[in-house]
Amino acid sequence: MNNRRTVFLGIGIVALVATIVVLASPIGRALFYFGAVESVFPSAISWDGKTAWQRCASAIDNRTTWPDAPRAACAAMHLCANEAPLTDGQKQLLVKTIRATPGCPLP
Repeated sequence: MNNRRTVFLGIGIVALVATIVVLASPIGRALFYFGAVESVFPSAISWDGKTAWQRCASAIDNRTTWPDAPRAACAAMHLCANEAPLTDGQKQLLVKTIRATPGCPLP
């Protein structure tokens, strides 16, 4: 075995052991679970949370909903305009949605 393979094998073993240790702890399992759930079900993400920007694409594409109250919806849309990585098409849909929301100015 050459040195490069040995180094990569060592890194792989360390990563595997670290993953097992993290998942063995209750906090590690909870973090993994919530991360997995949020990536599969964006509607599980709260609009008030720090990861709300991850819900933007699904809300723009009508796969999840905006907050019910117009002010809260406007705040969420502005968050999406400022924080979420959006395609040009999503940006155009977001602008249309903002314009259709009563009392919501363009960001």
